Amino acid sequence: MSLPEKREDLLELLREQTPKSGKMWEDAQEFVPGGLFSAARKFKPYPFYTDRVEGAYIWDVDENRYIDCCMCFGVQLLGHSSAVVEEALFEQLKRGRIYGTPHALEIAFTKRFIKCVPCAERILLCNSGTEATMQGARIMRAYTGKKKIAKFEGGYHGWHDYAMWSSYLGSEDHGPADCPNPVPDSAGIPDEIKQTILILPLGESAFDLIEKHADELAGVMIEPVIGNGQIPLDKEFLQSLRDITKRLGIPLMYDEVKTGFRLALGGAQEHYGINPDLATYGKIVGGGMPIGVVACSKEIMDSVTKYDFSVSVAGTFSGNPMTLAAGHAILGYLMENQHIYDELKVKGERLRSGFNEFAQSKGLPVSMTGVGSFFQTHMKPLPITKPRDTIDQNTAALYDMQLYLRLNGVHVAWFHDAFISAAHSEQDIEDVLHAHQVSAEAALSLHGVA
Repeated sequence: MSLPEKREDLLELLREQTPKSGKMWEDAQEFVPGGLFSAARKFKPYPFYTDRVEGAYIWDVDENRYIDCCMCFGVQLLGHSSAVVEEALFEQLKRGRIYGTPHALEIAFTKRFIKCVPCAERILLCNSGTEATMQGARIMRAYTGKKKIAKFEGGYHGWHDYAMWSSYLGSEDHGPADCPNPVPDSAGIPDEIKQTILILPLGESAFDLIEKHADELAGVMIEPVIGNGQIPLDKEFLQSLRDITKRLGIPLMYDEVKTGFRLALGGAQEHYGINPDLATYGKIVGGGMPIGVVACSKEIMDSVTKYDFSVSVAGTFSGNPMTLAAGHAILGYLMENQHIYDELKVKGERLRSGFNEFAQSKGLPVSMTGVGSFFQTHMKPLPITKPRDTIDQNTAALYDMQLYLRLNGVHVAWFHDAFISAAHSEQDIEDVLHAHQVSAEAALSLHGVA
């Protein structure tokens, strides 16, 4: 198709293709704050409204079909409406949706989970990745008797008050690269919480800061693949982090909400061969149902969660039978079909290498990072090894590239990480690659770069 060369023409074409979504967007703003229940669903001129999904595809209410590379922010590893999960949910529905009492799936799910996750001897269940990281931080504080949690600059660990610090970079407030300042990512976070947060740089100076603050650190948490940018960390860096935290007796927590069961059956722990003391999970392990998991050793968990729950654990929907039916089914499938990880790795590498080779051959200041089935585009050439490397990228061109992607039939979340699933065919990957190539070139041309 002929792509518009002016931004207003681009936005107008999107409006013309999604009139029903436009009307729904108008209605939503009358009742929903800002029109959205999650800021991650933002899009210009407005988000499309979904009618249905299947496999690798998503259809909006105007019957436009897109290759889905959001996959509900990484949840759908097998693609939408996978039979293994749908059948499990249907069978559980006949037995009841929620009980408010213990049930057999709690034990069955836990056994499968522990078999897959290297650091797991005990788990707690909750309802989201955000809840999991909040509970993980609480466990580390209870276990050590200390209050300060260290997190890495650019890492995203959910939207609770103790996590939303220095996740999104771009202002001078973030301070020097070797000793970042804690900057809140949202209004309404008490300034006093700053005293319980230590922001670490993704570099060697992080180890000096950990050593300096060792006496007050309850724990260190990190995403093994930085979600804000889909930037995989070097194994050597993670090993050094593991070595210093172990030497100083500081618990290390991996946030595997995204990497868990996506990089490998054992997640980042299996991929890198380096185990933390605790790990948190969400997304894939619920089979498309809401879930959060905290996993750790028997020694840590038993020291803080006796029968009377010295660390408070609650939640009406935590471990509900519908979620665990779906989770038990998908874990069982992945345990028996680990070949999909190799297949996803090949598809992801084809997409990333194909795009980067195209950009380099054209001399375009654009690149794609990621690992396995993760990818994200940046308006900046390689190398990109940490979120600070993307601060000076052309964000306006990146926004417009995502608009062009929609016109080319590919859905990625607005300025967000992207994923492929086992349902994406080889042809889907080629189509996604071509859409990224023409969309990047059009967006850069729109801004006078290409």
